Amino acid sequence: MRLGIVGAGEVAGRHAAAAAQVPGLTLTAVADRDPARAAALAGRHGARAVAGLDDLLDDADLVVLAVPHADHEDLALRAAAAGRQVLVEKPMATTAAACDRMIAAAGDRLHVGQQGRFFAQVRAARDELPALGAPLLYVERRSTDYRRPDRPAWFTDRGRAGGGIAMLVGVHSIDRAAWLLGAAIDAVAGTVAVPAGWTVETAAAATLHLAGGLQAHLTLLDTPEFFHETTIVCERGTLSIGPGSLSVDGRRVLSVDGDAEYTASFRRQYQAILRGEPTATLAEARQAVAAVEALYRSAATGGHPVPL
Repeated sequence: MRLGIVGAGEVAGRHAAAAAQVPGLTLTAVADRDPARAAALAGRHGARAVAGLDDLLDDADLVVLAVPHADHEDLALRAAAAGRQVLVEKPMATTAAACDRMIAAAGDRLHVGQQGRFFAQVRAARDELPALGAPLLYVERRSTDYRRPDRPAWFTDRGRAGGGIAMLVGVHSIDRAAWLLGAAIDAVAGTVAVPAGWTVETAAAATLHLAGGLQAHLTLLDTPEFFHETTIVCERGTLSIGPGSLSVDGRRVLSVDGDAEYTASFRRQYQAILRGEPTATLAEARQAVAAVEALYRSAATGGHPVPL
């Protein structure tokens, strides 16, 4: 299968590196508004650098969209209308309404990159959970760094990003909680922190109210110190997921190299697509976006639960 990537930033680089590890998948073209960035990424992988989506369609069977969130809907619909399979990075779009339009017009050709499900420690956690009994408490802390010098400018542009930390990385935390707990999200309550002079939040706290009375508590923070920690307290034990580890009751079950595992998660996602196996369903990807929208409405109205 021939692969074309639109966007040549950090995540696009991970896609390219992962694709190089997948037999039957060949990166053929990279498009970016910055010709130098497109040429640099394409050159590392023997691909062609082009100006935009339309220029790579003849060379691609699968198109990856690693672009600002607000561009997802338009580019995905154009690529699908040209008969291509499309893998759009998370979030699926900036609104649930946009997700609905994408599903209606291109649902049979569309995949959404919730590759966080493909971390070895997360998949192992899902296998461990049934033996621990019913979940009693779910807590996750996750960071990102808005002050890093190489941060793309559009991250802080609400129109292009669709929001701040909740839309940028919170969709991964939301999807992880719903997937591990095996329950749909009914409502979201929470608060966000928007620094003076900014248009997007750089910190957020949310409680997901899931089917069956389950709750998941998420804290998202802007800090140079990276952390991503999930703790699930169950009837018969406690499970802890780190950036490169899984522990049950303090016993290390799995250890991986965090950076290598990040690329491996993209590789496994591609392998699943090539095998025709499910990644995240479109309904699940839409749910994550709808949950962020509900969080924003909750934060604007006193922190009360807002139904999806």
